[in-house]
Amino acid sequence: MFLDLNKIKQLTIESSSFCNLHCPQCPRFDEHGFLDKNLTPGHLSFDNFSKNFDLKYLPNLKYMKFEGDYGDPVMNPEIGNFVDFFKDINRVDINTNGSIRNKKWFSEIAAYKNVHVVFALDGLEDTNHIYRINANWEKTIENAKSFISSGGNATWKYIVFKHNQHQIEEARQLAKDLGFIDFQVQYSNRNFFGTTIWPVYIDGEFQYDLEMADGIDFVTKSHNVANSINEFTSPQCSWNQHGDMYINHEGYVLPCCMTSGTTWKNTMSDRLFRKIIGNLDDINLNIHSISDIAQSDFYKFKLKNSFDSIKTCHNTCIGNCSKGSVLGAGRIDPIDIDFG
Repeated sequence: MFLDLNKIKQLTIESSSFCNLHCPQCPRFDEHGFLDKNLTPGHLSFDNFSKNFDLKYLPNLKYMKFEGDYGDPVMNPEIGNFVDFFKDINRVDINTNGSIRNKKWFSEIAAYKNVHVVFALDGLEDTNHIYRINANWEKTIENAKSFISSGGNATWKYIVFKHNQHQIEEARQLAKDLGFIDFQVQYSNRNFFGTTIWPVYIDGEFQYDLEMADGIDFVTKSHNVANSINEFTSPQCSWNQHGDMYINHEGYVLPCCMTSGTTWKNTMSDRLFRKIIGNLDDINLNIHSISDIAQSDFYKFKLKNSFDSIKTCHNTCIGNCSKGSVLGAGRIDPIDIDFG
């Protein structure tokens, strides 16, 4: 069985696909800055979640985090109820851009001593908005101050681009002065897709070029793995091996955060994944209990069986957890595959 609830140590929840920002490399948007037409913004229902997610089935759950692959978790109007639901878990992380809600809300959340808020601030007042489009710097800092002064533990997460690389040390000192307990710097080329410049569009209108930070050795993922069908090897799911589990904003229990969009995206690989699942309702917490989902055919044998061939394995699994190609070599359209 792929999903053994007794072995789950970590849980990630995408509580919402709504967001107040328009970050240019966010997968919510296409390359021209339009919201993905297949994404229907929504929130994870707390009522359905609390009815069907019984913590007694996860006796070893120690750590969970709220993050957004397609939205900001704090956008969910019931996020406070979710936090309270996990009040006895060792640690709960909330990853947010910080410009949602108000000082009062962040002060109240600080009362939960197991909660740690990660504020995404990619620069200072004059640069943060270049990537975090529409972010309100003053409001974010006020919210962070309120959370910290009320006893909350906070991390400043800083993604480095060319426009903010000169401000790292100044931001680090500001984080220290404000009382953040950690300052995380992230250099990344993963969203530039083989170039150093990303043209920023909003609803089809060009705004400016986003430039990658200096000094990053860029190697595309497709060149880091074998791209020959003959070199495909069955993936070894890292999330499964480490006792991780993921739930997206629609309530689907999925293997990892990298499969978050497989329930609604329209790529060939995502259609393939939906065919492997079969009936999507079988893995939806709005309909079934977590214990029943763990016993579904998808988690008992379908997912594991899909790893046996490049024709049935999801691109995400191939690109991240095997030596196979991320280019989809040897694929056929999922409508032609019979999973029995």
